[in-house]
Amino acid sequence: MLVLTLVIFSIFVMFQILYITIPLLNHKRGTELPEKLPELGLTILVPAFNEQHVIKQCILGALRANYQNHELIIINDGSTDDTLGILESFLRLEAVEESINRTLTYKTVRGFYYSTIYPNVYVIDKSNGGKADALNAGIDYANNDIVVTLDADSILDSNSLQAMNSCFHDDSVIAAGGMVHIVQGAGVKGGKASPNFAVRGIIRYQIMQYLTSFYLHKFVQAKFKAMTVIAGAFGAFRRSTLLELNGFRNTVGEDMDITLKIQRLIYTKERDKKMMVVSEAVCYTECPENFRNLFKQRIRWQKAFVDCIITYGHCLFSQFSFGLSVFFLIEGFMLGTLIAFNTLLVPLVLILSKTGHTLVLTLLTIYFILALCQSLVAFLVSKRFGHSYSKSNYARILSFIPLEIITYRLLGLLWVTAGTIQYFYKKQHWDKVERCGKIYTLNELPVEVNESKLA
Repeated sequence: MLVLTLVIFSIFVMFQILYITIPLLNHKRGTELPEKLPELGLTILVPAFNEQHVIKQCILGALRANYQNHELIIINDGSTDDTLGILESFLRLEAVEESINRTLTYKTVRGFYYSTIYPNVYVIDKSNGGKADALNAGIDYANNDIVVTLDADSILDSNSLQAMNSCFHDDSVIAAGGMVHIVQGAGVKGGKASPNFAVRGIIRYQIMQYLTSFYLHKFVQAKFKAMTVIAGAFGAFRRSTLLELNGFRNTVGEDMDITLKIQRLIYTKERDKKMMVVSEAVCYTECPENFRNLFKQRIRWQKAFVDCIITYGHCLFSQFSFGLSVFFLIEGFMLGTLIAFNTLLVPLVLILSKTGHTLVLTLLTIYFILALCQSLVAFLVSKRFGHSYSKSNYARILSFIPLEIITYRLLGLLWVTAGTIQYFYKKQHWDKVERCGKIYTLNELPVEVNESKLA
């Protein structure tokens, strides 16, 4: 048992060192791309179910984008609140007859509308079928070859579409993920979004998680061609690829599922194609502000992972690349899920055992040092891409990191175990997180949209 413990911990240390050293040495803003690359046609899809508190701000973010050749399609997925009413009054919708070649499967479309104020904004009103179902409807209605998926509680940075556009000028790129930041940790300074760490602890914790996940983990995984999820909050795909894969599968984790389907396509048929992480493409998303909603969100994420490991487990090392198989099986499943159950028993072992205390404390100390280094590197790397805090904020960050490691981070063990167990009796239960409507904060930024027309 001791040998097995040391072997597993050594593997864990190896992955953490990769996540620290590779981004620190390699992840930096490169030579600036030309500002005037030809604009490829982009279609932004926003699935919306009961999003009355955030949908208007999401639309404003897309309209503010420094990009001309794009359309925005909001898919009202059978909302039971006032989402459709807000869309009708805000966009001044008119029905339009649209004859499309229905390729994908989704619930009945009750109406298709265009905005009389913004000619590139459309609304699909359909029966409720879930997020994947709504995205499939949007893909069928999209007029452009590049499809951007955006959550209704997300707001695009003004230059994010330009960054995505630059990425897809490489014909080998068939999918790309952007950076997702926490909107509650962003203010406005000098007409630009400005990071702010003077927020509650639960939000600080999520800010750190997102920075670590996007600037470190996804960057390293992309290096090894092992990315397992392009976040549904902000991803981009070639429409032809989505159609070839029959769109999104109706599952609780549609973003991980479609990423793995694309990875399988690349390995088995399209070896010359690839996925990318675009660190210059940024969106802001609302995070849960209380433990109840945070728990619901993370339970759903874990159920999505379990669903994918069951669905695609047979693809490991045969239909997935070696790198993806290793990260998915060892880091994601073994270290990320199975070990969580055992780790919860450590306090009990310490109490009951008369030996082994020194070893356990040594391993915990190594874990603490690695976690500390990883958090610091995440802030350092994000700063290279303009995500820079004030001196007072960095003081808050330095004091919070040790506290986060020994408190908030341990909560992850609980939702990993709970999410894994729940999957087997509440597999498709979504348990929607309540929106707070906090993305309005970024709408203090300069907006070129003429909102006087809405009066």
